[in-house]
Amino acid sequence: MRAGSTVDAVVVGAGTAGANAAYQLARRGLDVVLLERRRADRAGAQWHNGVLDWQFEAAGLEPPTPPERVVGRGVTHLVGPDGTHGVTVRRSPTTRADMRLLGQRLRDLARSEGVEVVDRIDRLDVEVRGDRVAAVRCSAAGRATDLRFAAPLFVDASGRRGALRRRSPVLRDRCPEVRGDELCTASDHHLRIADPGGAERFLERHGAVPGDGVTVVGLAGGFSTRAITVSEDLDEAAVLTGCLANGRYGTGPRMMERTRVDEPWLGEPIDGGSGVIPLRRPYARLTAPGLALVGDSACQVFPAHGSGIGFGLIAGRMLADAVAGADDPGDPATLWAYQAAFHQEHGGLLAAHDAFRRMSTVLGSAGVAAMIRAGLLSEHMSTGGLDQRWPAPRPSELPGMAARMARVPGVAARMLPMLARGQVLVGIGERYPGDPDERALAAWDARVSRLLGPLPR
Repeated sequence: MRAGSTVDAVVVGAGTAGANAAYQLARRGLDVVLLERRRADRAGAQWHNGVLDWQFEAAGLEPPTPPERVVGRGVTHLVGPDGTHGVTVRRSPTTRADMRLLGQRLRDLARSEGVEVVDRIDRLDVEVRGDRVAAVRCSAAGRATDLRFAAPLFVDASGRRGALRRRSPVLRDRCPEVRGDELCTASDHHLRIADPGGAERFLERHGAVPGDGVTVVGLAGGFSTRAITVSEDLDEAAVLTGCLANGRYGTGPRMMERTRVDEPWLGEPIDGGSGVIPLRRPYARLTAPGLALVGDSACQVFPAHGSGIGFGLIAGRMLADAVAGADDPGDPATLWAYQAAFHQEHGGLLAAHDAFRRMSTVLGSAGVAAMIRAGLLSEHMSTGGLDQRWPAPRPSELPGMAARMARVPGVAARMLPMLARGQVLVGIGERYPGDPDERALAAWDARVSRLLGPLPR
């Protein structure tokens, strides 16, 4: 282990976003150190998560395969909070992946490219020169002396709290800490099935068969979910619960406890975990001199349902592409190219789904129930949302949708403006300023904020 050295890049956080960023930078020829506060094999999420093959391909990675990939039938039944069946997605693009195995794969790839992984970091001090992060100093388990790493580029992949972001003079104010109504508290567990007959009755109640997923939305506020997938052999079940972390709806772990009471056929947990996920659109500024954000520290999360894996992986590839071959990988203009590329390709889409998430919050459980009873979620639109794309209604769907909206004018009054604003937001990302221009960026960010409107309370 190098006690003190200068490298090309230091990545803080060895979860999926950080391990991938380190791998992508190293395979383009950079000398990279990857720092992690926990044991490396415990870095990042430790549960199953929904992933999309197209996002792995966009990140330059092989999509998961078993056992990393948890195989199912790919059928999802969406249900309202009152038990009303909404729509069945017969070919869900989402598959479940074991985050522990995915994280290990990415760390192994990073090591294969020469990345040095330093784990069990205790205390991280940041040295700043002017407005640029210049070095970090830390202690590590088993080391009698501090470690110090200087680099032209630092990557903050430390999660939503932003260990480097909050110490950057440039980003400290431009990237405010995410709180309350822009956070999701989630819990995901893999459980044994104690009563196969009870599992079968649950599936029959929802018109499902073993291997299908049943997802109840709006159970604890407008933005909330409880998804249960029963294995085809009726031996195990995957359960995901989540709601806003504003203190009004409980927590993901409490929803998990309630699910086990409501569905007593669920047995003891095999594995799983809980976490708090940022839901807001990505920060307009993803970089500062010598510093780039990826993953949750950048809020590169799909706001409509809180998936933070795919876009964080894509960001790591985009960052590496931007700095490859640069004399100074932390040069502000070089890093601006990364943030511009990310926003131009994905920023508008994520802002549009932030608008959808805000609408669901305002609707509340009663509004979500009314929306589902009225049949306003089509299979096409639901599939688009699961695929993390903008699910604009097909022209052939519009007449029927207009008739259904007429039955729920209160929901329509929220949903129609959201669809219109979302369509504008999808395109607005392309107008993110491509060259360093603070005034143009401020104007772009202000326009997005106006379209989104105030945060619902």
